Amino acid sequence: MATKSRVVESSFRIGCGRYIQENGALSRTGDEVARLRCKKPFVLGGTTALSITREKVAKSLADSGMEGVFYEFKGFCVPDHCQAVTEREDFRACDIVIGIGGGVVMDAAKLCAVLGGLPVICIPTSSATCAACAPLSVTYNEIGQPLGTKHHTREVNCVLVDMDVLSTQPPRLFKSGVYDSLAKRMETRQRIIGKDENEIDIGLRSSYELSIFLYDRLLNDFDKACADLEKGICSKAVYDCVWLTLCLTGAVSGMARGSNQTAVAHKIYESSRALFPEPVRRYLHGEVVAVGLIVQLAYNGSMEEAERFRDDMKRRGMAVSLTEMGVEGSDANRTLLYEKMLASSAMAGTTEEEHQQLMTALRMII
Repeated sequence: MATKSRVVESSFRIGCGRYIQENGALSRTGDEVARLRCKKPFVLGGTTALSITREKVAKSLADSGMEGVFYEFKGFCVPDHCQAVTEREDFRACDIVIGIGGGVVMDAAKLCAVLGGLPVICIPTSSATCAACAPLSVTYNEIGQPLGTKHHTREVNCVLVDMDVLSTQPPRLFKSGVYDSLAKRMETRQRIIGKDENEIDIGLRSSYELSIFLYDRLLNDFDKACADLEKGICSKAVYDCVWLTLCLTGAVSGMARGSNQTAVAHKIYESSRALFPEPVRRYLHGEVVAVGLIVQLAYNGSMEEAERFRDDMKRRGMAVSLTEMGVEGSDANRTLLYEKMLASSAMAGTTEEEHQQLMTALRMII
C-alpha cells in the first residue's frame, strides 16, 4: 500500500535556527538582526501584515541603530518576481531579509534570501501554514498554479511569533493552519503502511510518530482555541495550537527530509490549483488541503473516519468538497483530477487496485 518515497534533500533541516513565541516579540526584531551580525534589513511584507507591524518593527530596528528598507510584496511566490526583488538596488544594499506576513510572503522571503545569499528572519502574522519554519519555498506562476517546491539547503535563521498579533488573526486563518498540520499524520502514514520497519527511513518514522502527537493535541485544543480567538483571548489553547502549527509542524516536515511526506491530500491541493485555479483561488491552502484529507482518509482505507472528519469540517463551517468550492461536479472534472493525481508522486508505485481506491475516494469531493 505504501507509495514510494524519495529523499529530496539529504540533510535533516529540523525546524529553524531560533524560534521565539511570546507577547511583544516584534520588539526583539532589532536584537535578532544584530545577533546575526547584520545592520541593514530588507523587510519584505504583505500589505495587511505591514499595516499592523511596520511601526513596531521600525521602532525595534531604530532602537538597535538600524533602518530597514520596507518592500510591499503582492501576488504569489513567483520565482521571476523574487529574482527581480534581489536585483533591486535597495535590496543589494541590505545584508538580511525579514519576511512579514502569511505563507506566500514567508516563502518569497526565504527564496529572496537564498537567491541573494542572505540570512532570513520570518515574522508570521498568521498560523495558516508552517511556512515560517519550513526550509523550503512553494512556487507558483502569476495566476496561482503551482510550479513546484524549492528545498533550501539551510534553515530559517530566526522565527519571531508575536502573540499580540497571532491572537487577533481571523479564525479562518487559524483553522486553515490546523488542518494543514493535521495532514502530516495521514499523509506520512500513506508513506509507511505496508512497509517492513527496515525499509522505513528513520527520519520519516520519527516524523510520523511526532505527527500522531501533533494530530491528537490539535484536535483536543482546536474548538476551545477557536472560541477563544473569537473572543480575542490569548489563552493557552491558542498559544499551544500556534506553536504546534508553526514550530512542530515545520520540524515534522524537516525530519522527513522532503521524502514525499506530503501525499494524496497535498497533491489534491496542488492538482486543484493547477486544474481549477479560478474557483479554488478564493480558498486558503489549508482549506483545500482539508478537502484533500477526506480523500486521503478514504484512500488509506478509513472510510468511516473520512465521513466523521468531513462531518467535523462541516460543523466548523468549512467547505467539504471541491464542488462546494465552485468546481463543477462533473465526471469530466473528476477524471481530470484523477489523471493528474495518478501522474503525481503521491501515487508512485501504486497498483491498479489502489487506483480504483483513489477514484472511489475522489467521489467524496467532486
